[in-house]
Amino acid sequence: MYTKKYKIAVIIPVYNAEKYIKKCIKSFQKQTFQNFKLVLVNDGSKDKSGKICDDMAKKDERIYVIHQENKGAVEARKTGVLSQEAQKADYIFLSDADDVVESDALEKLYNTAVKYDADCVCANMRKYWKGIKVNSKYKSPCFNIKAPKVYNNRDIIEKIYISCFGITDYPVNLAAKLYKSALITKAIDYPAIVRFMGEDLSVTLRCLPLTQRLVIIPDIIYNYRIGGGTSRFMPDMLNDFLALYDNKVKLIYKYDMPQDAMFYINIELMNIVISWLKMCQKQGRYLEIQMKEEIKRVCEIKEVSHAAMQLCERENKNQIALMVYNQEIEEIYTRLMQQIDAQKRVDKIKEILKKI
Repeated sequence: MYTKKYKIAVIIPVYNAEKYIKKCIKSFQKQTFQNFKLVLVNDGSKDKSGKICDDMAKKDERIYVIHQENKGAVEARKTGVLSQEAQKADYIFLSDADDVVESDALEKLYNTAVKYDADCVCANMRKYWKGIKVNSKYKSPCFNIKAPKVYNNRDIIEKIYISCFGITDYPVNLAAKLYKSALITKAIDYPAIVRFMGEDLSVTLRCLPLTQRLVIIPDIIYNYRIGGGTSRFMPDMLNDFLALYDNKVKLIYKYDMPQDAMFYINIELMNIVISWLKMCQKQGRYLEIQMKEEIKRVCEIKEVSHAAMQLCERENKNQIALMVYNQEIEEIYTRLMQQIDAQKRVDKIKEILKKI
């Protein structure tokens, strides 16, 4: 056990973020709440990120820098949370290196946590693009409140936890939340089940059932950067989601959820399959013969075929599930190409409109 020294530890994994990390750090330095330690985990950056972190740490004793070989965002975040500096804090806040927070973010979260003795406080976030804050048209239903709303553990399982299984009532991201150190430490101290996709969800899946009191506040305190969406091929995408799917199945039975969670994750998996195949064609530049071989391979994956079978037994309206279950390779390929071509036309129109 560590003697508590700070009220909050802020953990930021840093990898090749030289364009953004300084602005991110400054947003924490400007906080109205000052009793915190900023733990930066330089995850083997190949740019100037590590030097920027070190230079800023020399000027601010609240900043603590950890340098490690590249292990990925999942392991970098874990390194930060399990570090001696973070364990000296009562609460932990997680941020990405290219995002910024509102100046009163930590104050609002901490005051709420203390007032309600909360294990976790969840606040709202908005998009951030080229220095402009953009409020989203969509708002998670849980934020349709004017005052803090408190959930006990039973409420969490019955009303909130389903959002980890394909529903969007509650944000499953780790950012914009304040956690009791013991809670997030217990939830994150596991071997990683994903390499890239769904790392936040993999932790939230473990964290929510352990949370005894969750408080949701409607305040927007976090701004996440958009516009850097990747167009590269991500070979781990499908494997990561299959790992998450297997984990979700175990948790559904462990916590005896009242909602039809299996139905939702089966639908979600069918959608992931389509997204993966589109990525193979667009970013992977698969040829027609490669696409058809990949479609056949994916249809034969046990999780995919089982999910398709369950959906077919439940309802024959799910065309994706029917095609996957019956391994209609040619039909799947034709529909994929039609959707990709249609999206290309939409993208061209958007480009033309931008120039007007």
